Amino acid sequence: MSLENLGKIFDALSRGRHISSVDGDLFESLNKAPSEYRALFKDLCFEMIASSRGYYYFDGSSRGLSKSVNRIALFVYIFMDHSADQGEGITDAVGKGLHSLSAQPHLSSERYRRYMKQVGVETVEHLSDILRQMDNLGFARKLDEDQFTFLPPIYRIIEACEAVNPAYSEENEEPTGEVTTHE
Repeated sequence: MSLENLGKIFDALSRGRHISSVDGDLFESLNKAPSEYRALFKDLCFEMIASSRGYYYFDGSSRGLSKSVNRIALFVYIFMDHSADQGEGITDAVGKGLHSLSAQPHLSSERYRRYMKQVGVETVEHLSDILRQMDNLGFARKLDEDQFTFLPPIYRIIEACEAVNPAYSEENEEPTGEVTTHE
């Protein structure tokens, strides 16, 4: 069997991109023969993960992205924290569709501004850079300078945030302050 779009898929995954249904032909090619792609990539010492949420990525492909990953993780964590403070579950908040960057709380609250400053984010332009990085890695789609939507791979970061603070897990839609286990 010929593996369609192999070069494009490998290039995207090896750069840390998460391929989901919005990636059209790349996603369709992976979906047609996931086992064959996985076996080939394994022979090349890459582990391709197929998430049950409908996306693919290379495990450990974030080398050289630590600054970006830290910023993205904090962006998502603040989004989750703010959503919980508003009484909204993360699934509902993410699933709303369009989000406005200018309406995000990251720079409007003193507490959140302190968090963002720790990763070198102090302006709306810096937030826009994070959003651009999220778009490049397949976590979000930037529609214009202000509007964006989250993509299914965002759940990879959400799950990592939940591991750090299980109070935000889907089982606990509102933070409890208690540490719980989440499978």
